[in-house]
Amino acid sequence: MGILDGQVALVTGAARGQGRSDCLTLARAGAQIVALDLCRNLPYPGYSLGTRAQLDEVVAMVEELDRRAVAVVADVRDEDEVRDAVALAISELGRIDILVNNAAVAGMMPFWEITSAQWDTVIDTNLKGPWLMAKYVAPHMIAQRRGKIVNIASVGGVRGQGHLAHYVAAKHGLVGLTRAMAIELAPYGINVNAILPGSVASPMLDGLAEELGATPADVQRLFATDHLFPQVIDPQDVAEAILWLVSDAARFTTGATIPVDAGWTAH
Repeated sequence: MGILDGQVALVTGAARGQGRSDCLTLARAGAQIVALDLCRNLPYPGYSLGTRAQLDEVVAMVEELDRRAVAVVADVRDEDEVRDAVALAISELGRIDILVNNAAVAGMMPFWEITSAQWDTVIDTNLKGPWLMAKYVAPHMIAQRRGKIVNIASVGGVRGQGHLAHYVAAKHGLVGLTRAMAIELAPYGINVNAILPGSVASPMLDGLAEELGATPADVQRLFATDHLFPQVIDPQDVAEAILWLVSDAARFTTGATIPVDAGWTAH
């Protein structure tokens, strides 16, 4: 028996990296999975997203764990696509108990070099997307009088970082959104929390490396210098924090920001 038996978890940005780890961790704990990803590239230098083949691979891996899984291709920035994706998840699996807002993009440059298109891409993916997903999932959770929403924010959501102005602005907004949603949804038995990862070994760091003309190893070493433990974080460590937040063990935790940052915010 898993601690999430009978529950359905919807994870965005699910095709690879952190999202894939989240899907598999929740499935091992008993959840059925709705794996959502954009599966096409964004107009952003040096950054690519997961493919449909990678998303289907996640579904196959979940099914190997003897859990049901559904692949959904949708853009979290698009309200019509989000509405249809949530409707499809309900139609296929009957309910949504857990929402993990993981989809995110980033890019490194001085704020005065960011184009309007790049600004909109980052803000809409990292902040508008979680709001839209919660907007359409929340009514189902309210009807159930229970649910768990976990927003994957960042250390950049509570402190400044140079050359990441749009990312930092979005993640600060996501921390505020988390707290506001926690207040509004508490009367319905719904917990809303945010995780603040430090630098995680992920395709996002690989994308930043390509953008900077560096190797992934070089970028990992650079970002790990902010950690008290001088190495990048494994996606599984973040996934384990998500698992705790969506379990009954965290039933009195809401509106919280949980660092998984190797001590970065201790500075």
